[in-house]
Amino acid sequence: MNNDQQIVNELENIIESKPNYLDFNGVDMNYSTHKYHDYPATMIPKLPDLFLNVITKYAEVKSLYDPFMGSGTTLVEGIRHGIDSTGIDLNPLAALMSRVKTKKLNQEKLFKYRQNIYSGIEEEKREVWRGTKELKVPNFKNIDYWYKPYVIKELQIIRDQIEDIKDVDYREFFLLAFSGTVRYVSNTRNGEFKMYRMAPKTLEKWEPDVIGKFKEILDKNIDLNGKLKEPKATANVILGTSMKTDLPDNSFDMLITSPPYGDSRTTVAYGQFSRTSLQWLNLDEMPADEVPKIDRTLLGGTLKDKKIRETASPTLNKYVREIEQKDEKRALEVIQFYDDLYVVLKECYRVMKPDSYQVWVTANRTVKQIQLPTDVIISELYASLGVKKLAEFTRNIPNKRMPSKNSPTNKKGKKTATMKQENIVLYKTIKLV
Repeated sequence: MNNDQQIVNELENIIESKPNYLDFNGVDMNYSTHKYHDYPATMIPKLPDLFLNVITKYAEVKSLYDPFMGSGTTLVEGIRHGIDSTGIDLNPLAALMSRVKTKKLNQEKLFKYRQNIYSGIEEEKREVWRGTKELKVPNFKNIDYWYKPYVIKELQIIRDQIEDIKDVDYREFFLLAFSGTVRYVSNTRNGEFKMYRMAPKTLEKWEPDVIGKFKEILDKNIDLNGKLKEPKATANVILGTSMKTDLPDNSFDMLITSPPYGDSRTTVAYGQFSRTSLQWLNLDEMPADEVPKIDRTLLGGTLKDKKIRETASPTLNKYVREIEQKDEKRALEVIQFYDDLYVVLKECYRVMKPDSYQVWVTANRTVKQIQLPTDVIISELYASLGVKKLAEFTRNIPNKRMPSKNSPTNKKGKKTATMKQENIVLYKTIKLV
């Protein structure tokens, strides 16, 4: 029996050992650094953990790749398994999260910085109240719409103290807790991944404890960091596009990823979720005034062609023609997303080693009441490159930060259920060498 069959057999035995095994119901997901910061549609950490546990029994895995890094779940699991890991994402908040989550910091230093920050916050508050210090608050567009005046002042006071930290790794650790605070104390509706302002009556009563929330998040993250073991591997976090990279050919032994389900405008709005955090962080990689444009840079974010064209996926071609009969523009947007994804697949093929394994976690989106089987589409696109599908598994989605329903027609009362299941597909990278 070859390694491929042994891997598939062991995975099947584990997954079939109990009903809905892959749902991981009742399994603790709050370990390691996975809960440092919320992020929409994050991959459940037990998935990469499972595939790493099994595949490393039968194949040597020294390097791991995630072309859609997101919050860094794959990278965290990679270094937990002692495997050097590389991830790419266009979202600066995702890059910040992944850098922070893959580092073990000195607890004594964290305690010292925390005490200095807490003392500094109280001192600056007194100075501002006395009028002996003038706050330089941000002025990004609609800041007054998303934040109450006192919230803006207290957020700026916290940020002032963090900026005094010279050590980049420690400053970023505190900035990530600040980012979580920024999101929570805004006037957006809690539990939403898109930006919706609270209803007037709710907003009137909304008086968040800004500094208290920052302390709560920071204390939690410091506690989680203290429980980490010193990693025996490194994480390489790249801010950029996975459509074109500077990574050498044949770089990685394994890939684990969960690509976007569709363009950000109609599925998961990663840019919208990150907007307030990034505007407050005002990172060098993306100044505050550039943040609203982030969704346009993601897969399918910009329409590059106005002509429906055939792809290497017969399944995609069939469904796009059906969508075109209902709405030509939506058909063009669907083609653009999968065209961009195909470019990523070709780049992944280039950087993966011969005979390396790949795990893709996808879900099927619905456009104009037509369901697009992304797992089938990716398999057909990959087959055109020579990548072989070995196995496929399905799990329910009980806890991704996703809306349970959306309104694809934009007509009042017309709603449809969004993704309820994920498809996990195992591939083998076949190359002629």
